[in-house]
Amino acid sequence: MTTNKTWMGIRICSYVAIILCAAWAVFYVFNFYGLLTSKGWMSQEIDWSQNTLLKVSFLVVDVFCLAATIGLCVKAALNFLKGTREGVVFPKSNVKLFFWLALAYFSHRVCWSNHSVYFYGELRFAFGHTFIVIPFCILFFAFMYKIAADAVEENNLTV
Repeated sequence: MTTNKTWMGIRICSYVAIILCAAWAVFYVFNFYGLLTSKGWMSQEIDWSQNTLLKVSFLVVDVFCLAATIGLCVKAALNFLKGTREGVVFPKSNVKLFFWLALAYFSHRVCWSNHSVYFYGELRFAFGHTFIVIPFCILFFAFMYKIAADAVEENNLTV
Protein backbone atom coordinates (compact mmCIF):
# COMPACT_ATOMS: atom_id res chain seq x y z
CA MET A 1 0.00 0.00 0.00
CA THR A 2 1.42 3.35 -0.96
CA THR A 3 1.55 6.07 1.64
CA ASN A 4 0.40 9.65 1.36
CA LYS A 5 4.07 10.65 1.39
CA THR A 6 4.69 8.50 -1.68
CA TRP A 7 1.71 9.98 -3.53
CA MET A 8 2.92 13.48 -2.66
CA GLY A 9 6.41 12.61 -3.95
CA ILE A 10 4.93 11.38 -7.23
CA ARG A 11 2.91 14.58 -7.59
CA ILE A 12 5.91 16.79 -6.83
CA CYS A 13 8.11 14.91 -9.29
CA SER A 14 5.40 15.20 -11.95
CA TYR A 15 5.09 18.96 -11.48
CA VAL A 16 8.87 19.38 -11.50
CA ALA A 17 9.09 17.30 -14.70
CA ILE A 18 6.49 19.52 -16.38
CA ILE A 19 8.35 22.68 -15.31
CA LEU A 20 11.71 21.28 -16.48
CA CYS A 21 10.18 20.27 -19.82
CA ALA A 22 8.88 23.82 -20.26
CA ALA A 23 12.34 25.20 -19.47
CA TRP A 24 13.89 22.68 -21.87
CA ALA A 25 11.53 23.81 -24.62
CA VAL A 26 12.33 27.49 -24.02
CA PHE A 27 16.07 26.75 -23.98
CA TYR A 28 15.90 24.96 -27.32
CA VAL A 29 13.74 27.67 -28.89
CA PHE A 30 16.58 30.08 -28.15
CA ASN A 31 19.15 27.57 -29.42
CA PHE A 32 17.29 27.06 -32.68
CA TYR A 33 16.84 30.82 -33.06
CA GLY A 34 20.60 31.19 -32.62
CA LEU A 35 21.21 28.40 -35.10
CA LEU A 36 18.97 29.95 -37.73
CA THR A 37 20.13 33.55 -37.28
CA SER A 38 23.73 33.00 -36.13
CA LYS A 39 23.01 35.40 -33.27
CA GLY A 40 23.00 32.85 -30.49
CA TRP A 41 25.68 30.58 -29.15
CA MET A 42 26.80 29.49 -32.62
CA SER A 43 30.06 31.06 -33.71
CA GLN A 44 29.70 30.32 -37.41
CA GLU A 45 27.16 31.48 -39.91
CA ILE A 46 25.21 28.90 -41.83
CA ASP A 47 25.27 29.05 -45.60
CA TRP A 48 21.70 28.07 -46.42
CA SER A 49 22.37 28.27 -50.17
CA GLN A 50 24.37 25.02 -50.25
CA ASN A 51 22.90 21.62 -49.43
CA THR A 52 19.72 23.36 -48.37
CA LEU A 53 17.56 20.25 -48.57
CA LEU A 54 19.88 18.29 -46.28
CA LYS A 55 20.12 21.13 -43.77
CA VAL A 56 16.39 21.81 -43.72
CA SER A 57 15.61 18.08 -43.47
CA PHE A 58 17.99 17.72 -40.55
CA LEU A 59 16.49 20.76 -38.83
CA VAL A 60 12.90 19.53 -39.33
CA VAL A 61 13.69 16.05 -38.00
CA ASP A 62 15.52 17.52 -35.03
CA VAL A 63 12.72 19.93 -34.16
CA PHE A 64 10.08 17.22 -34.59
CA CYS A 65 11.98 14.72 -32.42
CA LEU A 66 12.68 17.32 -29.75
CA ALA A 67 9.02 18.37 -29.68
CA ALA A 68 8.00 14.70 -29.49
CA THR A 69 10.45 14.06 -26.64
CA ILE A 70 9.22 17.03 -24.63
CA GLY A 71 5.59 16.28 -25.42
CA LEU A 72 5.92 12.63 -24.40
CA CYS A 73 7.61 13.62 -21.13
CA VAL A 74 4.83 16.08 -20.34
CA LYS A 75 2.12 13.56 -21.27
CA ALA A 76 3.71 10.92 -19.00
CA ALA A 77 3.86 13.42 -16.12
CA LEU A 78 0.23 14.37 -16.68
CA ASN A 79 -0.71 10.68 -16.71
CA PHE A 80 1.09 10.26 -13.38
CA LEU A 81 -0.86 13.19 -11.94
CA LYS A 82 -4.12 11.73 -13.22
CA GLY A 83 -3.11 8.37 -11.77
CA THR A 84 -2.50 9.85 -8.33
CA ARG A 85 -6.03 11.28 -8.33
CA GLU A 86 -7.46 7.89 -9.30
CA GLY A 87 -5.21 5.87 -6.98
CA VAL A 88 -3.34 4.20 -9.85
CA VAL A 89 0.38 3.85 -9.19
CA PHE A 90 1.33 2.73 -12.71
CA PRO A 91 -0.99 4.25 -15.33
CA LYS A 92 -1.08 1.76 -18.21
CA SER A 93 -1.24 4.65 -20.69
CA ASN A 94 2.42 5.47 -19.98
CA VAL A 95 3.77 2.12 -21.20
CA LYS A 96 3.75 3.00 -24.93
CA LEU A 97 4.81 6.58 -24.17
CA PHE A 98 8.11 5.38 -22.70
CA PHE A 99 8.93 3.22 -25.73
CA TRP A 100 8.21 6.14 -28.07
CA LEU A 101 10.20 8.43 -25.77
CA ALA A 102 13.31 6.27 -26.17
CA LEU A 103 13.04 6.45 -29.96
CA ALA A 104 12.30 10.20 -30.03
CA TYR A 105 15.16 11.01 -27.65
CA PHE A 106 17.61 8.85 -29.61
CA SER A 107 16.62 10.54 -32.89
CA HIS A 108 16.90 14.00 -31.37
CA ARG A 109 20.37 13.27 -29.97
CA VAL A 110 21.56 11.98 -33.34
CA CYS A 111 20.38 15.17 -35.05
CA TRP A 112 21.56 17.59 -32.40
CA SER A 113 24.99 16.03 -31.99
CA ASN A 114 25.50 16.21 -35.73
CA HIS A 115 24.69 19.89 -36.07
CA SER A 116 27.92 20.27 -38.05
CA VAL A 117 25.75 19.45 -41.07
CA TYR A 118 24.53 23.06 -40.88
CA PHE A 119 28.05 24.47 -41.20
CA TYR A 120 29.71 22.02 -43.57
CA GLY A 121 26.74 20.69 -45.51
CA GLU A 122 27.76 17.11 -45.02
CA LEU A 123 27.21 14.53 -42.36
CA ARG A 124 30.14 14.21 -40.02
CA PHE A 125 28.55 11.58 -37.90
CA ALA A 126 29.16 12.21 -34.23
CA PHE A 127 28.13 9.51 -31.84
CA GLY A 128 28.27 9.83 -28.07
CA HIS A 129 27.53 7.76 -25.02
CA THR A 130 24.22 9.56 -24.46
CA PHE A 131 22.98 7.99 -27.70
CA ILE A 132 23.10 4.56 -26.11
CA VAL A 133 22.96 5.00 -22.35
CA ILE A 134 19.94 7.26 -21.96
CA PRO A 135 17.67 5.52 -24.53
CA PHE A 136 18.72 2.16 -23.07
CA CYS A 137 17.79 3.37 -19.57
CA ILE A 138 14.46 4.63 -20.89
CA LEU A 139 13.82 1.27 -22.60
CA PHE A 140 14.80 -0.64 -19.48
CA PHE A 141 12.50 1.57 -17.41
CA ALA A 142 9.72 1.07 -19.97
CA PHE A 143 9.97 -2.71 -19.74
CA MET A 144 10.06 -2.62 -15.93
CA TYR A 145 7.15 -0.20 -15.92
CA LYS A 146 5.17 -2.52 -18.21
CA ILE A 147 5.78 -5.46 -15.89
CA ALA A 148 4.69 -3.39 -12.89
CA ALA A 149 1.59 -2.05 -14.66
CA ASP A 150 0.59 -5.56 -15.74
CA ALA A 151 1.16 -6.90 -12.21
CA VAL A 152 -0.97 -4.13 -10.67
CA GLU A 153 -3.71 -4.74 -13.22
CA GLU A 154 -3.64 -8.50 -12.57
CA ASN A 155 -3.66 -7.90 -8.82
CA ASN A 156 -6.69 -5.62 -9.13
CA LEU A 157 -8.55 -8.25 -11.19
CA THR A 158 -7.91 -11.01 -8.64
CA VAL A 159 -9.19 -8.98 -5.69
